[in-house]
Amino acid sequence: MKRFAVIGSPIAHSKSPEIYAPLFEKYGIEADFSKILFDTDMLPDLRSITADLYGFAVTMPLKKAIIPYLDRLDGTAADCGAVNIVSTAGGVYTGFNTDGDGLVDALREAGFDPEGKTACILGRGGAAGSTYRALERNGAKPMFLVRSLSGSTSFDERLITDFHETADLFINATPLGMKGREDFSDFRLLDTICPGLVFDIVYLESGKTKLISEAAMRGLGTVDGSRMLYMQALRAFKIFTGFDA
Repeated sequence: MKRFAVIGSPIAHSKSPEIYAPLFEKYGIEADFSKILFDTDMLPDLRSITADLYGFAVTMPLKKAIIPYLDRLDGTAADCGAVNIVSTAGGVYTGFNTDGDGLVDALREAGFDPEGKTACILGRGGAAGSTYRALERNGAKPMFLVRSLSGSTSFDERLITDFHETADLFINATPLGMKGREDFSDFRLLDTICPGLVFDIVYLESGKTKLISEAAMRGLGTVDGSRMLYMQALRAFKIFTGFDA
């Protein structure tokens, strides 16, 4: 029996086990996928805690913090400076990032082609960085909306307080709206940006996030984070098993 897991904090809400179980069954793989509550102060013990895992998914707040504890990074992770998948094949801990490409897959599923489109991304964490790079690779023109500029020349950053432009796509890449966290509330952004599509990387088991509900009320297209989770998991499944699901 091969063991896989998702690590992070909080972790109870994760749907990853529900996604991987039928994939393992479909491809005849004897494996299980569990959840491990894991915070940044546990990273020095990463190897001992994950020693029996064939691979694992990484969620907040570990996507950037885990990098110094890995042996190498795939280009997808090195490009955005964040990791959401770790392969332990051969005892070598290799970090990958399937988040951004999973989000693009979800956009295409919804009928949105990123080529030539402008995209505003709220946030500057690991998910935001991978989203930015994936959109860029697919011909879009992404920009971060932030409350303070980092001074980085690698990304196009705009201050929220000074932003008065429109865009084709708006993405919430922050924890706002996650269960137990502060709700998204700055709906002025939707009125300013007037996007054709709103993508919230947050998803709730109990229903729609406040951002998705408000966007739908304005007649905007919406996609929630459950589709991104599913699409990135299909890419991760190939890393874990070699099967192109």
